[in-house]
Amino acid sequence: MRGGRHVNALVNLATFTLVVVGLYFGKPVLMPIALATLLAFLLSPIVNRLVRWGLAQSFAVIAVVLLIFSVLGATIWGVASQMSLLVDELPKYKDNIREKVVDLRSAGKGSFVERVHQMLREIKGEIKRADNRTNEITAAATNEAPSTVSLREPVPVVVQGQTSSPVWQLPSAVGPLLEILGTAGLVIVLVIFMLLRKRDLRNRFVVLFGHSRMPTTTLALDEAAERISRYLLMQTTINGTYGLAVGIGLYFLGLPYALLWGGMAALLRFIPYVGAWIGASMPVLLSLAVFPGWLHPFVVLGLILCLELSMNMFMEPLLYGHSVGVSAVALLIAVAFWTWIWGGIGLALATPLTVCLVVLGKYVPGLSFLQLLLSDEPVMSPARLYYQRLLAMDKMEAEEIATEFAAKHKLIKVYDDLLLPALISAKNDFKNQNLTSEHLGFIVNTTEEILGRVNSTDPPKDPVEDEPPSAPRPILCIPIDDQVDELVVRMLEKALPNWLKVETLSSQALTGEVIAKAEMERPSVVYLAAIVPGGSAELRLLAKKLAGIVPPINVVMGRYGLRGARKKRELSASTGVQSIASNLFETRNLIMQLSAVQPELSPESSVPVLRPGIPEISHN
Repeated sequence: MRGGRHVNALVNLATFTLVVVGLYFGKPVLMPIALATLLAFLLSPIVNRLVRWGLAQSFAVIAVVLLIFSVLGATIWGVASQMSLLVDELPKYKDNIREKVVDLRSAGKGSFVERVHQMLREIKGEIKRADNRTNEITAAATNEAPSTVSLREPVPVVVQGQTSSPVWQLPSAVGPLLEILGTAGLVIVLVIFMLLRKRDLRNRFVVLFGHSRMPTTTLALDEAAERISRYLLMQTTINGTYGLAVGIGLYFLGLPYALLWGGMAALLRFIPYVGAWIGASMPVLLSLAVFPGWLHPFVVLGLILCLELSMNMFMEPLLYGHSVGVSAVALLIAVAFWTWIWGGIGLALATPLTVCLVVLGKYVPGLSFLQLLLSDEPVMSPARLYYQRLLAMDKMEAEEIATEFAAKHKLIKVYDDLLLPALISAKNDFKNQNLTSEHLGFIVNTTEEILGRVNSTDPPKDPVEDEPPSAPRPILCIPIDDQVDELVVRMLEKALPNWLKVETLSSQALTGEVIAKAEMERPSVVYLAAIVPGGSAELRLLAKKLAGIVPPINVVMGRYGLRGARKKRELSASTGVQSIASNLFETRNLIMQLSAVQPELSPESSVPVLRPGIPEISHN
């Protein structure tokens, strides 16, 4: 069995390696396909809207693609031409640059950095003097003049060759440009055909994965298209607004080529995390060269920071509504991975490609680890997370989880969905020897402390709980096995209304003592609390004896962790107890009903007569 797991691990590692190698060396083909697919996702809603307005699909596709790529090409051309003009004008600002350098040097005099630099220069001088003394000693030992062993200046060697003709340099200069144009042309053609043959491509994907997986494939394609289209459309809107605001702001501040920097800010913001700051650094650096003094650079920096914070705090939550489904840490790792694989284009495509991987992991069972590693959805329920922190003996974080959960839910739900599942897991692990007595004691003590703290966060109880229909007799609570069952009883005490009197015996009480007390005091309800798997024999014995008391008394059994209706029926049949609850919500309702509906013996017969009770309490 272990050998099989090792083989599977090696197979998975080899598959992952082949995929990475294929992505790396298949960049010339795969990158244009990925870029075209994402652009098709972006343009598909626009094409669909034009088709609904009555345009033919082919005309709508060609018009949208040509318009978008024409605007994109014109933008790139304008940015490149303005950058060329800017480079030609930079020498005019050399005086301002020199002034800034002088200011920085004067500010650094006597500073910590300068002192460290001076110390390093002194150390370097000492090392050089020590080397010279060593050379003198070596020369004296070999009877040579010091000058003969000193370092000689190397003789420069110049390789004379024929001057290359400009004609021979043409391929190396034009080659990269032709490669870029070829890739752009391939992307344009692929986008056009993907939009024209969208339905055919979708049908082929469905058939490729098989008719038996048609629902899964359909859901995966729809979710991937919806997520990516929403992300690209919203990101384009946000980045365009941001770039326009940056351009207008810089224009009124008097920075040259303000629209250039606005366009660069919009384009670079598509790169996750680092793109916005790269776009912000260029106008700040230019303002250092253009404007005298330091006021304008700080104003430019403040403008960009304010706009960036406005986008992050207001516009992005308003337009996105929710995230694209990728965790922040996973996205950072994905950015590094795709940048390594495909360079700058991979950096820009990192988010959409990672979204595709998350959707793939959600619907393909063999790739479920992708969703686990990359998705921003919680990987553990609050109950499992709470129990995991208790296992780690992290009391502080366990209290934080319980407090946050209690702030959003009623007290009975905190018990049933957070504290009780942790106690059930702890008792099972302790019985299976997966948990030490020290850990169990820590879990019980911590949960008992939390029990007293979360009580204050419970919403007001329903009015019906605070008004007793009569003065019922006390409820007798019996924890069956150990301190864990005793803690469950204390939870129930806090969940019951104040007008119900509760009397609790120790888990060490003998069966005869419990029976005698029940026969003498005649409580309205006898409640037996036991968490699976403990106390099975004791619970059955005590339940049988209580069920056999005449005249009968109400018995409620809380068997927590018991799974399945069949097991509950078997337990009821073997003990004679009809009221069996699997959580504290059911237990509370049964006790309140039986406390308000007191069985009374008719004078003519031994058949109980029931008095009206109160309604059930809502769980929500």
